[in-house]
Amino acid sequence: MSSTRSDFRFAHAPGALPGLGHALRIWRTPLSFLCSLPSQGDLVRLRLGRQPVYVVCHPELADQVLRDSHTFPKGGLGYTQTRTLLGDGLFTCPNAEHKRTRRLLQPPFQRTRVADYIPAMVETADAVTGAWRSGVPCDVMREMTAVAAMIGVRTMFAAEITEHYRDETQACIGEIIGGIHHEVLTSALGVRWLFPHRTRRFHRTLARYEQIIDAVILAYRRSGEDHPDILSMLMTARDDAGEPMSDREVRDNVITMFTAATAAGRASAMVWALHLLDRHPDIARRVRHEIDSVLGDEPPDIAALQRLELTRQVVLETLRLYPHGWLIPRSVSTPVELAGQILPPGTNLLVSPYQLHRQPRLFPDPERFDPDRWATEDPGPREAYIPFGNGSRKCLGEAFALTEIVVVLARVLQSWTLHGQTASSRPAVPRVNTLLEAPPLVMTPQPRTSRSKQVNRPAQTRSPGGADARTYSEEGNS
Repeated sequence: MSSTRSDFRFAHAPGALPGLGHALRIWRTPLSFLCSLPSQGDLVRLRLGRQPVYVVCHPELADQVLRDSHTFPKGGLGYTQTRTLLGDGLFTCPNAEHKRTRRLLQPPFQRTRVADYIPAMVETADAVTGAWRSGVPCDVMREMTAVAAMIGVRTMFAAEITEHYRDETQACIGEIIGGIHHEVLTSALGVRWLFPHRTRRFHRTLARYEQIIDAVILAYRRSGEDHPDILSMLMTARDDAGEPMSDREVRDNVITMFTAATAAGRASAMVWALHLLDRHPDIARRVRHEIDSVLGDEPPDIAALQRLELTRQVVLETLRLYPHGWLIPRSVSTPVELAGQILPPGTNLLVSPYQLHRQPRLFPDPERFDPDRWATEDPGPREAYIPFGNGSRKCLGEAFALTEIVVVLARVLQSWTLHGQTASSRPAVPRVNTLLEAPPLVMTPQPRTSRSKQVNRPAQTRSPGGADARTYSEEGNS
């Protein structure tokens, strides 16, 4: 974009209440409140209680904040609470440790390795959907959460060791994620003392979760086996100096990976995609035709995924509308000028992918579900589309997550059509806490009785800058 530093607008968010600031609006209607801020300015100051917070509303400023991890390190709202959960794993570790940790963790998440996980993704989707019955409604959020968690367990950990803990872990993660959101808001308002039972429950759940992680690590060490999974790679990894991770580093990164494997992020994207296709039958018909033409009755593999162009575009558009990480907090480490304002060290900043993705100046008609916008080389400014973050701390699992979502979506739609409850004409409403999740969503599966047999038809070559490049060529950096 062509804006310069002098073009950026700074503003104070209107409607602050004495003592509360904008906390009530953030609590009650966080998404609509965030989306109202770009009309005020490119950098908007609001208050959470008495605490000032700066929301970055311009993609160039967001790019600056996310790419300059030294001036704008991990920190800010929720960081302390999240670090309580994840320790100094890849997601939360300080900059000084991040580069080494990233290099140790990156090999199993490289694009060439991700292809090896596709058979497990297909088998898991088949196992869950194989229990569906024609015309019997089911909660697709529950079903897709089971699919994503089972895939995470199978690929990241030895299933025979960790499957025993999967259901309990999912319950713990749900409680902890909601608890972090509650702790951040009540702490900022100085009213945490009003909710002692919830705080105690949060810490009890956190302690139980840590016990589970310790049990998984102990089981690995006792088995003495080299399992073909990501955790075994982690425990045998060596840095450039030939040094392995310490026990503390292993534990913190196991917690990070186990949380990523069992949280509802990838499942939410699958559910939103199914929901959006149900509400847009013309697009759904085109997607099914593409899947039938490319796959027929065969399971997807990496070559087929490259040809499922519209299916990938559906996933990209779904992540534009419903990015799981709806807020990215950062802090300021040294005095810096941003949008003409001098921000002192310790300043809290927020970048919202959800808000950026829904700005009309960046994505025309942003509320409309339009996968075809991704058929063009530039559907919007590259720095404006950040469902996995940006910069050196961009999500390491981006290629894994995108591949998994496309594989599961294609496999489900090969065999089933799903329709939501006709009584409701309203779209589903996201559940907002630390993460943005799909709500429980009841849909009725019907088996597909016929499909096209146009298998293995060559696809046209896409331009290097198109949606293919964004989906499968970027490695991602958490």
